[in-house]
Amino acid sequence: MKIKRKERSSFLSFLLRVFLNTKQWRLWLLLCVVVIGYLVNIKLAVALNDWNGRFYNALQAVDKEKIFDCLYDFILICSSIIAVLVTADYLQERAALIARRVLTEEFFSQWLSDKAAFYRLRQESKEPDNPDQRISEDVREVISLFLNLCTSFLNSVLMIGSFSVILWNLSGPLTVWGISIPGYMFWVCLIYTILETVLTHLIGKKLKRLNFDSQRREADLRASLLAKRINAEAIAGMRGVEAERARLMTTFSSLLMVLVDTLRKKRNLEYFSVGAGQITHLTPIFFSLPAFFSGAIELGGLMQIRGAFIDVARSLSWIAMSYAQLSKFAATYERLSTLHSSIEEVSAEKKDSVSYSSQESGLKANLLMSIPNRGSDGTSLSVNLAVDPGEICILQGASGTGKSSILRVLAGFDYFATGTVESAPKVLWITQKPYIFTGSLKANLSYPSLAEDLSDHEANQLLDKVGLGDLSLLLEHETDWEHRLSGGEKQRIMLIRAILKKPDVLLLDEVTSALDEESAVKIVLLLKASLKDTAILMVSHQSALIAHADRIFNMKDFL
Repeated sequence: MKIKRKERSSFLSFLLRVFLNTKQWRLWLLLCVVVIGYLVNIKLAVALNDWNGRFYNALQAVDKEKIFDCLYDFILICSSIIAVLVTADYLQERAALIARRVLTEEFFSQWLSDKAAFYRLRQESKEPDNPDQRISEDVREVISLFLNLCTSFLNSVLMIGSFSVILWNLSGPLTVWGISIPGYMFWVCLIYTILETVLTHLIGKKLKRLNFDSQRREADLRASLLAKRINAEAIAGMRGVEAERARLMTTFSSLLMVLVDTLRKKRNLEYFSVGAGQITHLTPIFFSLPAFFSGAIELGGLMQIRGAFIDVARSLSWIAMSYAQLSKFAATYERLSTLHSSIEEVSAEKKDSVSYSSQESGLKANLLMSIPNRGSDGTSLSVNLAVDPGEICILQGASGTGKSSILRVLAGFDYFATGTVESAPKVLWITQKPYIFTGSLKANLSYPSLAEDLSDHEANQLLDKVGLGDLSLLLEHETDWEHRLSGGEKQRIMLIRAILKKPDVLLLDEVTSALDEESAVKIVLLLKASLKDTAILMVSHQSALIAHADRIFNMKDFL
């Protein structure tokens, strides 16, 4: 998937706003300490290179005293390198966790915004694949990869700055066809690494696309597996396990195809990179042998040139050596950028085609709506309704005629409509599918408020009133209530939430459909008694409720 340059720059601006501010001082302090650690490590690496010269010269001269002195120095240098690198790595991981928390919180705020971006994305068909996976995993990946790439790049730059001078001075000039080339080993190293980088790009340039596809298909597989868990009862009841296995295998097979292609590309890249790495160890010795044979350099100097050449070559080959990580970072960055762009698009301030305004109480609406239907251009509706405080009004009509769409617009989600909606400030919309989550029963009752805000006494009273008194002993019990409760029990829980919230306007979409008519009547009467100042508009097909409604709106009247 390609994204526009504007989208990339928008996401980059977003990242800069998130991280370049004084609130993130702890993150930047840790990163500064990490940078200092790498600076110290370069000093130690230079000392180690100097030690190589002294040690191998002592070996060549068979100077026992100098050999043992060098061994003591080696223990000290290596101990210091280990301490510095392990500490720097630990602090970098801590910084990555802080950065992940900050960026995840920002995505939570955007995705679960007051404008319900998470809902609008799906409703307006602008949702990228697996936004949950992008927030949970891609944020972690992009932070970790970015810090690793930055620190490795910094280390490479420092290595080049320190060891290029050493390599230049140690190698001396080389005369070719009467032309003296100073620091010739540096130029050999530079040409060598340029060729290595170009060949690496040619071999691995498709890895970005393959990484993007594999991340998407991995997420699709996880989403498919989760769907089986959520709909386990329906699948088992329909004897659909064979069909579900086939669908899962199709999803898994498409993932495997991409993974095999990715593996092949990585194999080809590793063939080259591993081979180049081995050649890198031999190249400086090969080009330094003439000077060694002539006596211009000793064994220690040869080993210093070898060490400096390898360090400079690795540093200059940063792109080649980091190519796999760079391609994965680019793919992950693009996925997050796409999600950010989609959220911004649905959350952008724009003039709604429906004009929403507040009034002291009740609900009034005057709307023109277009309800898309399969195989046709859609149904046009002219909706004119009003619900006063304390009234219960029922919206009736055949399935698929737009009842739920009307409630959606009245709830503030302008979709396929124009006109005006005037309502009291606190509007609550309870949809057909109850939202019940894993946790305590009390937390489910009090949602979206905290469980601590609901007393046990009030909770038990409400459970008794809606006919769930047998659950009163399970208020603090934590379980998967979504699968433990029946459809009717879940609907009763949702109505308890409505009573606790005491909204000014309550929109109910088939919230008694799983109850028998006698129980539905009791629930409606309870709502009317508990919410005396609330304007209630409900969609229902249950004829027993009509006698208790103050007004009936029929969809036929809106055609």
